[in-house]
Amino acid sequence: MRMIVSLKYAVMALAVIAGGLAVAPVFETDHHRGPAAVIDADTLQINDTRYRLYGVDAVEANQMCRKPDGTPWPCGRQAIDALSGMLKGREVVCEIWQGDHPDAYDRLIAICHAGADDLAEWLVKNGWAVADPDANRLYNYTAMEGTAKFLGKGIWSGGFDQPQDWRATRTGKE
Repeated sequence: MRMIVSLKYAVMALAVIAGGLAVAPVFETDHHRGPAAVIDADTLQINDTRYRLYGVDAVEANQMCRKPDGTPWPCGRQAIDALSGMLKGREVVCEIWQGDHPDAYDRLIAICHAGADDLAEWLVKNGWAVADPDANRLYNYTAMEGTAKFLGKGIWSGGFDQPQDWRATRTGKE
């Protein structure tokens, strides 16, 4: 009888532990999922949290690019519109990359997806962001950047200042 009672408590303890493990990730990821507002092409907001997409640097919201003839065009605004259109009606899930430490702009660095679409990859592939050549090899988009550049997509259709250079001249931050 004593062994049956001990076995019963052991099974209950295992059930509680297993249930806790199964539920814990749901609570953690729920905070990082939902409809996303596009702040600029590499910054999203879900609820009250802002996320900076890992592995890319997109043109800034107010940044202007140049057409081949030198005419300025609002590439930053177009990048925001393109990503907003792609995300319309879709849930975004962000996984925090390398810790819960915000960057200089109070954003969490994250890998974000809408369904099967990696958002950073989509931005680079469509010419709205440049790849970070120092990004982890799993999230290194330099080959896609080369293709977008070759095809003249997005910002590669003319001239532009690298986003970090553009920011540095206006804010003093890269």
